Amino acid sequence: MRIIIAGAGQVGVGLAKYLRAENHDIVLIDKNIDHLGNLSEQLDIQTIEGSSALPSVLEKAGASQADIFLAVTGNDETNIVACGVADAIFRIPQRIVRISAHEYLGQKYKEYLIGQNLDVVLSPEVETARHVLDNLTVSSGVDLYNLAEGCARVVGLRCKKSSPMFSKTVSEVEALLKEIRAKVIAVKRRHRIVSLEKAIIRALDDVYFVVAESDFQQFLDILSYQKIDPDCVMIFGGGKVGYQLAKLMEASSFCKNITIVEKEEARARYLAERLNSTVVIHGDGLDDVLIDDLNLKNYQIAIATTQSDESNVLLSMVSKRHNIDKTCALIHNQLYNDLLFEMGIDVSIDPNGVLVSSILQHIRKGKVKGDYFISSGLGEILEVEALETAKITHKPIGKLKIPTGVVIAGIVRNGIFILPTDELQIENKDRVILFVERGHVKDAESLFTVGFNFF
Repeated sequence: MRIIIAGAGQVGVGLAKYLRAENHDIVLIDKNIDHLGNLSEQLDIQTIEGSSALPSVLEKAGASQADIFLAVTGNDETNIVACGVADAIFRIPQRIVRISAHEYLGQKYKEYLIGQNLDVVLSPEVETARHVLDNLTVSSGVDLYNLAEGCARVVGLRCKKSSPMFSKTVSEVEALLKEIRAKVIAVKRRHRIVSLEKAIIRALDDVYFVVAESDFQQFLDILSYQKIDPDCVMIFGGGKVGYQLAKLMEASSFCKNITIVEKEEARARYLAERLNSTVVIHGDGLDDVLIDDLNLKNYQIAIATTQSDESNVLLSMVSKRHNIDKTCALIHNQLYNDLLFEMGIDVSIDPNGVLVSSILQHIRKGKVKGDYFISSGLGEILEVEALETAKITHKPIGKLKIPTGVVIAGIVRNGIFILPTDELQIENKDRVILFVERGHVKDAESLFTVGFNFF
């Protein structure tokens, strides 16, 4: 399939890498030749210098034969115009646009965006804020998604030496959970996925589970992890993500007391005028005097959302020093991740990875009902509806040839989550939950091929 990506920033390059690994025909466009560099050779893709809003550039990219157009440049207006050209002139079937400006996203201009024939509009700040909020409720939780309309959850837990998981094999961990519906689907050690058959869980490993929603509290109790029910949350940085996060928290009644610390006075005034119950403080979160005045020991959660990775790391470390239960830092540079292990920072979230994941959820087709990144793209959780003629329904699970890099994590049948067993036969209309390592989506697809594909 031919996919054109407009914008060779971190999101565009991330999409190109991920989709090229699945053997799609990728064209990457950017008006800055330096951004394209030698990506053509590195990723085995076509690169084109020019503005994606120009018909001549899209024509050069083979837009008339393209299946999907992804407009993810850093300029909202370029993205909107480029999608309009992709639709009106080249009739590209699916068009997804990245838009950051709050003004465009408001109800007032909704009709305008609809008139541009944009299939999907995604805000990186809104998507990131939603993902941050989802990941704040479990101590030492590093990833959390709700699956199958709330029937199950995928959760990543960072192993501590005090955890019952420590020094155990995957089968021994699952034996601890034998009374409930929970399954280990992946173990991440630093920046790689390790074999489930060979893994002995170490401290700082991230262990991923799929758990039935009704068993989730018991699951946490068995493994000695706690839900966090915060009274007070601190947000360092009142930029677009911090602002959207505070709005979501106010709307969801996540906690009683929300505080934002914002360094720029004009931005602090902007926030104070637009947020309802959030306390806005003008100041530098790295100022010792301000930190003492904030009395951080009264807060349960601290989230660092500034535009600087270095500041977010430092702010999280300061928060940990004041015994805050859970810290979360926005980190764009994945080189920091290994360092964060040793610093005790609970969650790092890559906004670019979140947006890539959101885009993939919208471009997967066929019977894929859900698609979620874990560990910044080391793997995906897929929810796929099985059809009667699909290969996966022909035999019990124990007799299926499951491809390397693919784990059947569970089945949802008639709204009930079922753990996979060797004897279980997947049936027509079952929703199958899969963990798929990076680069193995096509292998997973082979289990379901009945004249459609994941795109």
